[in-house]
Amino acid sequence: MKKAKVLSKIILSLGALSLLTLLASCSKKNSGKLPELNLTLLLSSNYSPILHLNAEGGIAEKKAGVYPILEYTTGLESVLTGKSDGRLNSLQASIIAGGNGSDIVIFAGTMGGGQLIFANKNVAESLRDPKNWRGKTVGVNAGGTAECVTRAALRDNYGIPFSDVTFKYYDNDEAIIAACKHGDADIIVPYYALREVAEASGLVQIGELIDLYPDYACCRQTANGEKIRKDRDLFVRWTKGLIYSWKYFNSDEKGTIKVIKKVTNQDEQWVYDHIYDAEGTAHITFHPDPFYNGCAPQYDVLIELGYIDAANARPFTEYFDISVYADALKEVIAENPGDQFYKDMWTYFVNHNNKYPNFDKLYPSSL
Repeated sequence: MKKAKVLSKIILSLGALSLLTLLASCSKKNSGKLPELNLTLLLSSNYSPILHLNAEGGIAEKKAGVYPILEYTTGLESVLTGKSDGRLNSLQASIIAGGNGSDIVIFAGTMGGGQLIFANKNVAESLRDPKNWRGKTVGVNAGGTAECVTRAALRDNYGIPFSDVTFKYYDNDEAIIAACKHGDADIIVPYYALREVAEASGLVQIGELIDLYPDYACCRQTANGEKIRKDRDLFVRWTKGLIYSWKYFNSDEKGTIKVIKKVTNQDEQWVYDHIYDAEGTAHITFHPDPFYNGCAPQYDVLIELGYIDAANARPFTEYFDISVYADALKEVIAENPGDQFYKDMWTYFVNHNNKYPNFDKLYPSSL
């Protein structure tokens, strides 16, 4: 299949597509009278496959006994106020809210990867080596994945402290690209969907964010604290559906494309490009693992930058719960004792969450 061809008109059309999806979701009946979860997500992520295989694809209902209702919003407010049960994407906003005392719980993953690295053409060649980023300027959206992961990568993997690189904040991706084009920023780290816009502006791709930080976390799933304490089993059920959806995504490309094609109202090539073309999507992944090891460094960055009040910061493990996913995966493995795919997911869980406090005492290395 050909590389992703992502134009601005596609990005702008996502809002309209999401409305279609919302209407379709609202018209769907809970015929089995299953317990319901009201979940929100961003307009721009309406093609995330495991979410929609689980919801519109019916896996949550058939395999886990829970009925998800999706609603498209642009913020975390409805979850913070308890009007929604959970949010299916966004990480940094949840880290900041929880760190500053909001009653929420991060419990599963949605996606990782997907970020490119571009540079102004006059300095691009030298900046292919991150060691040469000292003294340079990186254009970002304040407190987002690009800033948090890039700062953590430079500090942890290249020994470059925050003070040695300037991060300039811009209102939107178009402003970031323009700043790099005109030399106000040397480097930018845009989402893969902006590849063609960056190239058309004369910028030079010098890598992907996974080159700096090979395995990093992006969007996670966040629950209202009171709701997850009251109805924890519903979140375990939803997460079981995510696990089954992850296998379906990896084993049935045709079936997955059919579901996402219906959700997005796009053709098969567009869907393939956005969920299966690793090179075109900057190696995006939709693994549902909570990935504590990749989220904790971003919590530290957000404290250091002042987004979270350091003196009163809520400990990360108070609102980052890996047990929901662990319990869901244990149930799936028990239901499918001969299936190596799910056992491999446990190995992945161990490798991506073993920095969680007392992990070795809480979880075995294999099941």
